[in-house]
Amino acid sequence: MFRDISLSINNHTINCECNIEKDKIIIKTIDKLKPNSIIKIFYDENIYEVQLNKNTKFNLGKPGEIFIHHNNNELTFSIILKNNYFVKSVYKYINKLIKKDILIEEINLFLKSKAGAKYIEDITDLLVSIKNEDKNIENLILDNTSEYERIFNLLINNKTYISIAKNMSDLELMLLITSYISVQYIPNIDQKSFDDLINVAKNYDNALENIWRLGMNFDCLGYDYNLLDDFFVNSKNVAYLSEYIGGVQQVNEEAIVNKIINTGDKDFIKQILKDTFITDVLDKKYKEMLEKSL
Repeated sequence: MFRDISLSINNHTINCECNIEKDKIIIKTIDKLKPNSIIKIFYDENIYEVQLNKNTKFNLGKPGEIFIHHNNNELTFSIILKNNYFVKSVYKYINKLIKKDILIEEINLFLKSKAGAKYIEDITDLLVSIKNEDKNIENLILDNTSEYERIFNLLINNKTYISIAKNMSDLELMLLITSYISVQYIPNIDQKSFDDLINVAKNYDNALENIWRLGMNFDCLGYDYNLLDDFFVNSKNVAYLSEYIGGVQQVNEEAIVNKIINTGDKDFIKQILKDTFITDVLDKKYKEMLEKSL
């Protein structure tokens, strides 16, 4: 199945096949579908555009969700790759989420797309270098670590990668980073840009999860987390506040507890004290501060 896109009916995955026609990827279901089915397409809206056939009846769900009202035995639709597809492929490789063979496969796919056609010369040269087609003996005897580092440097210094990444909006950058809970190599941004990512995430779907993931990714890198502290306290979502306090190492427990007390919401404080995960993580003196505030 195509990566970062899935089809399902009532949470049961539907098997599909993919074919490339000109600059589009055609997705066709393999499993026989029942009439009057509602098929959910879930995809990464940051890297794909889904194109449905003219007569397809559908409803949009959350970002990255389409619900198809289907009456036939099969469904066919097309996917258009965006520029960010290439950036995400690079991001996955440098963070060791995919290996060389998958990287080559994804870059080849991007080259065949309408978006990739604009960068054909540069990316073709990049592919040649990644594949090591010069058959240089020194390159052929490189160990796996050195091979990873060699390709790492090719990717991060690639002209097309730099150009596309520089032009990504705050929303696109936020969606790329929050695709994963935590990775080693993340964009090098200043405090203002970090705050901009938080503010974009606040006003987008799945804000609690995305802001928690931003906190996890940028943890202990010297960023001020005041906006995150305020967000999770003001959300009054004990489950996510618990994950934030317990999962993000740089969280200042004293600052968080003071913010919680300053809400003056005794029911909220009682819920926190009942949460065993938070109370197991919090230092004894901060639990006592919460108890005294009641």
